[in-house]
Amino acid sequence: MSIRLVSWMKSRVLLVTTVILLGGCTQYGTQPPQVKSVVSPSVKQSAWKQRQAYIARRQNWNLNSKISLRYGDENYIFGLNWAQQPANKYTMQITNPLTGALVAKLSRQSGGVTLLSDNGRTYRDTDEERLLLNQSGVRIPVKGMQYWVRGIASPQHKVEQLILDNLGRPQTLYQAGWKISYSDYLNNSSQAMPRKVVLTRSKDKLYIKLIAKRWQGI
Repeated sequence: MSIRLVSWMKSRVLLVTTVILLGGCTQYGTQPPQVKSVVSPSVKQSAWKQRQAYIARRQNWNLNSKISLRYGDENYIFGLNWAQQPANKYTMQITNPLTGALVAKLSRQSGGVTLLSDNGRTYRDTDEERLLLNQSGVRIPVKGMQYWVRGIASPQHKVEQLILDNLGRPQTLYQAGWKISYSDYLNNSSQAMPRKVVLTRSKDKLYIKLIAKRWQGI
């Protein structure tokens, strides 16, 4: 090995070592590692119950968000504006993430569920999940998502497992075969709405990530 090559390798090692040390100083030099406070399970459960009751009472809300959906080897990205009303009535506008153009609209009224596609065709059913499955081939848990996107459990399904943070908000929730993960909230309030929600169901090879852009009514 030539002297020039050995010299170059030593200089690279020195450079990498310096970067690592400087990075370590930035992270640990003046800022001591933070110790998370310990909150008892009973306090978390109490806050969780209060959160669910508080949010469930608010039946008029609007969510503007971006959805990433992966089904098998297929990937989709679209905008979603969800306007919820009492008595489980709602309107979901699915839009092109770049242009904002309306791609489809799903709505539930007292007469049932209607899906309006961008080609002008209208499809109807009494069950939204069955309607979407028939038209798209994907089983999207709309009924459960009405609750999960707000960071509360669906009353229609048993809670299989629940992991709460210190404010009584869900970090991970398992219901109806779905794993719902929450990694970010709008603020540090125990009633804060989620900013990022990820739903996965390994059985269906389905991955849904929702990024909330704006919440209204909650």
